[in-house]
Amino acid sequence: MDTSKAAAKWAPYLLSALRIAVGIVFIRHGMQRLFGFPFGGMDHNFLTLNGIAGPMAFAGGLLMILGLFTRPVAFVLSGMMAVAYFAVPFRESGNFWTLLNEGEAAVFYCFAYLFMSAAGGGVWSLDRLLRRTPSGFASAKWTPYTLSVLRMVAGFLYIQHGTEKLFGFPGGRIDHKFLTLHGFAGLLELPGGLLMMLGLFTRPVSFILSGQMAVAYWARWAPRGFWRSLIVGEASIYFCFLYLLMSAVGGGPWSLDHRLSRSRKRSEPLVSTEELVGSSES
Repeated sequence: MDTSKAAAKWAPYLLSALRIAVGIVFIRHGMQRLFGFPFGGMDHNFLTLNGIAGPMAFAGGLLMILGLFTRPVAFVLSGMMAVAYFAVPFRESGNFWTLLNEGEAAVFYCFAYLFMSAAGGGVWSLDRLLRRTPSGFASAKWTPYTLSVLRMVAGFLYIQHGTEKLFGFPGGRIDHKFLTLHGFAGLLELPGGLLMMLGLFTRPVSFILSGQMAVAYWARWAPRGFWRSLIVGEASIYFCFLYLLMSAVGGGPWSLDHRLSRSRKRSEPLVSTEELVGSSES
């Protein structure tokens, strides 16, 4: 039995799960700016970047959860997150190693939404239910390539969590207590992030990292309550669902897995665009 093809059958559903999870953690940013819920941070100065982000994050997050107008909404939100990153954390620091604590979420959302602007929302979406025609903002033919870019970016972000724990770089607390959950995580995050950047052993590595993030969320963040866990456990949520998707679909055409499979003349390991988005849209 071709296990990669069997796993790929879940791709449209895991794509929807990623979209919903990202929408939930994203809408919280809009709720805080608009309503001061759940923990303050209200900003109604809609002539500023931070103020206008509130209604955009709330409306965009809601539409992403529903899977309605997924492609154009994701395209707009990707641009919004790019502006947010370069306007605040990058401008203030001038380097890319501020991602861990200050700009990681903005970078992740930017590339996750870029991917969704090509892939759509999967089978669990109002777009699919209403049989809406694809948006002109993007074509599904770009889905495998935006997947590869998202994989590389996620790997780069993930490496920093490992280097923080192992070497104290680019900041944070070194933890060499490898028998604890936090300390052992560094041993997974550094090599795991590197393999994700390279696209090597993508499916098994993604499966392991998704499980790691699930354990991290339920063991460390979930006990603090649902709303607070969306803040402190935000990264563990979106990494978990992204890696779960990649455990089924692989790393896309720009990966060592793909290159090695072609050099060995094996059958193509990539999941087709139609299998990923759950339709024959083009």
